[in-house]
Amino acid sequence: MMSKTVIYAGEKYAVVDVGSRCVYCNEDTAFGSGRFVNRVGADHFDEETKEYRDGYSCADCMSMECDRCDKCIPLDEDITPYCVYGDDALDEFSDGAYRVCHDCLTAEETKILKENPENDF
Repeated sequence: MMSKTVIYAGEKYAVVDVGSRCVYCNEDTAFGSGRFVNRVGADHFDEETKEYRDGYSCADCMSMECDRCDKCIPLDEDITPYCVYGDDALDEFSDGAYRVCHDCLTAEETKILKENPENDF
């Protein structure tokens, strides 16, 4: 692995190119690993080691929790108020949730989402 030092906000940090390893979990994302197709270019600052890790993130580390059920939402499968209501959306759903999984949409939200021709659902 190649390493260099950069100065950010007046402090020195080691920049570590982790290659095809995930910058978060260190799992392999190289071709043939089963994680290559969904890997995403990423960087991550590790507070503990003071390393700035540069490379890729695996899809598992890029998943987010549903605001309604706390299950992990796979990469690019989250639904926000903007997905449902378009440009007329508020910053959150009526219950305060912002990012939800498909299973947690209310009947009304599902109906509106399906009626919107711009959606792929």
